[in-house]
This record gives sequence, C-alpha cells and structure tokens, in this order.
Amino acid sequence: MMTSFLFSVFDLLASTSGMLVAALLLDRLVGEPKKWHPLVVFGRWVDICRRGLQLSLTDTTTRQRQAGAVAWCCAIFPLLFGLVILMFILPDWLTALLSIIVLYFSIGWQSLREHALAIVEPLIRGDLLQARHGVSRIVSRDTNQLDETQVAKASIESVLENGSDAVFAPIFWFLVLGVPGALLYRLANTLDAMWGYKTDTLLHFGWFAARFDDVMNYIPARLVVLTYGLCGQFGSAWRCYQEQSSSWKSPNAGPVMAAGAGALGIKLGGAAPYFGKLESRSELGEGRDPVATDLNKAIRLVDKGVYLWVLVVCLMM
Repeated sequence: MMTSFLFSVFDLLASTSGMLVAALLLDRLVGEPKKWHPLVVFGRWVDICRRGLQLSLTDTTTRQRQAGAVAWCCAIFPLLFGLVILMFILPDWLTALLSIIVLYFSIGWQSLREHALAIVEPLIRGDLLQARHGVSRIVSRDTNQLDETQVAKASIESVLENGSDAVFAPIFWFLVLGVPGALLYRLANTLDAMWGYKTDTLLHFGWFAARFDDVMNYIPARLVVLTYGLCGQFGSAWRCYQEQSSSWKSPNAGPVMAAGAGALGIKLGGAAPYFGKLESRSELGEGRDPVATDLNKAIRLVDKGVYLWVLVVCLMM
C-alpha cells in the first residue's frame, strides 16, 4: 500500500500540473536564493561570450548584430542542450526533481512580491527615503526626487510588467515547451536585461537579444492582459489595452501595464525622470493617481492571476 501511495505521489509530481504547483510552492516558501543563484553564474558566462565576440563599434550595424546573435547562441544553447541531455539520461524521478528545480529558478513570483513589499511598507508609514531606495532596486529611472505618487506609479508599473515577464511568461513557455521552454525563456529574458539597452556599446550588439525577448513575450503578454482583466475591472482593463497599448514604446509592456492600470482603476505612465532627463511617456489606465495602498492591490492582482492560471492548468492537465 505504501509503495502504491509513493508511486501515486510521484505520478502527480511528474505531471505538468504537479511540477507547476510544486515549483510555485517552492518559490513562495523559499523565495529567491539570497547568496547564490544560477543566474549569477550565467551572468559571468554571458560576460565571457560578450568579451570574446563583441566587435568594434566601427564595424557595420549588420556585423555587430550578427556578432550579438552568435554570442546569444553561445551563451544559451550549451546550457539548453545540457538540460535536454540530462532529462534523457536521468531516471524518471530525478528528471521530475530536476524539472521542478529548473522551473523554480525560472519563476520570480516571490522575489517580485518581496521587492514590492519593501516599497509599500515604508511608503505607507511615510518613509519616502526608504521607499525611494526600494524603487531604485527594481526600476532604471532616477528615484532620488520622486514624490509619493511617482514612487507608487513606478512601483506598480514594475509589478505589472514583471508579473508578466518573471511569472506568467516562464509558466507559459513551460506549458508549451516543457522545462526546456521555461529555461530558454528565463535565459533569453536575462540576456535582454543585460544586453538590450540602447547604449553606444549595446545598441546593435544587443539587438538580437532584445528582439528575441520581444517575440517570446508577445503571446504571454496578451494572455496577461486577459488575466489582469479577469482578476480586476475587466471592462476598464480591456478598454485601456485596446486604446492605449500602441502609444507605449514597448510592444509587450504597454499592453500589460495599460490593462493592469485599467484593472486597478488607476492612472500610470506620464512623464518620468531617466538619466537626468524628464522623459515624456503616454498615460496608461484611467481613474485617479495611485497611492501607496494601490501597490498592495497590484501585488494581489498578480497573485490572483497566478491562482487563476494554476486552476486552469489543473483542470486541463
């Protein structure tokens, strides 16, 4: 009887829904490793690939883009192939365990929640300095002079966008391509974060990394639009998505943030300071300006979305 029970548990954990639930529980209970993370090692490997293959800025745009594409392949494919080979040669129970661990490292649900809570708690008690410090860890804009509304806006924008990038997109690619799909997405998203900046040195070299990340996020972002709508004010979310998405510079962040803002009944976007300059941005959402407690609502919106996805996966698989 005990053996039968253990086999039943293994079959459950080895299923798609079982691995997803196990990885999400592990992420929620343990969170992101504080001292050691595989992506840190990956980052060092990425730097080696970049130093070895990046061309001079005097080379043509085409050649720099080609070098970036080759470097991208060198950074990702060996790890991806290694995972696939391990999954073929390991016994079933180790393959299931490896799959759960890889999926756990690919999802950043609890990390997103922790970063957001590190902002909302000081913001609610009026500690704007500490709240600004928390925001500076998750956004690229200047945070030293942000007021309470700007801090709330920046934080909510990051939660909504990263909810798509760090939580829902890796789950989507896991459901489509299995654990290799989740790993491919996480590594590609990390490379975009490292190489996808429009600086002199990365403008052309990082072009492939940025475009590949856009492609991988396209469908998940549209599913997140629907998710945020179903978990919030659907009519407002859908209206904002349809009317405002095209005005945003990012093809995936725009739809996600517009729908999220609409679902929450608040306004996001607008002018924001970046690298010493005030950058004009379109407004997203509708309603009032956000306050500190709206950040808590944004966290709950992502949480509800995760529960909804898990429920759908469990019913379908």
